[in-house]
Formats: sequence, C-alpha cells, structure tokens
Amino acid sequence: MAKSSRASTNKANNLRLKKNVFGPVEAARAQRLSARLQALAAEPKPVKEVVMEDEPAEEPKEAVEKVDTAMEVDGAKTSKKPKKKVEKRRGKKSSIVFPMRGPKKTKK
Repeated sequence: MAKSSRASTNKANNLRLKKNVFGPVEAARAQRLSARLQALAAEPKPVKEVVMEDEPAEEPKEAVEKVDTAMEVDGAKTSKKPKKKVEKRRGKKSSIVFPMRGPKKTKK
C-alpha cells in the first residue's frame, strides 16, 4: 500500500526539500525581482511634453466630413436584414426501434 501524504516521513521529507532545494531558488528569484524594481525606481521618470496654445487646433477636414455624414445617416432609415429565426434543437430520438407487441395477457 502507498504511504499517505499525511505520514510523518513524507512531511519530514517535504520540509527538507523546501528548506534545501526550493528555499534558495525562491530567495534568488525574490532578490532578482527586488533588484529589477530598484533599478526601475532609480531611473528618472519620462517627462511628457505639453503644448499650450491660445487657439484650439483645427480639426482635419476628413474628420468634419465624417461627422456630417454621420448626422445624415442618423435621420435616414437603416436597412437592416431581418433576423433569422433560430430553431431550437429537439433531442434526437433513438434510431433503435423495437417492434410493438400486442396487449399483455395476465394470468389469473
């Protein structure tokens, strides 16, 4: 019979593995991540350029035309295709058919 994971020997072996094998691996990973985060924090933040103008920028003509056509389309009827009626699938009947027999005769 197999030993249970609740057995004391299995528990002791797992603890030993965590301490000697997996512990150093996790510590090294945490150290690498910490170093990477500290390097990112030490870099200067990028400055976004903000242009302040007295006059608002003009919209391109293409954008204005698109807005105008959108206004015209809203008032007109849209030709939508009629939705197809979705038929529900009925459960398939068994392809095996047993022959019908006459009424059962009961013994008295």
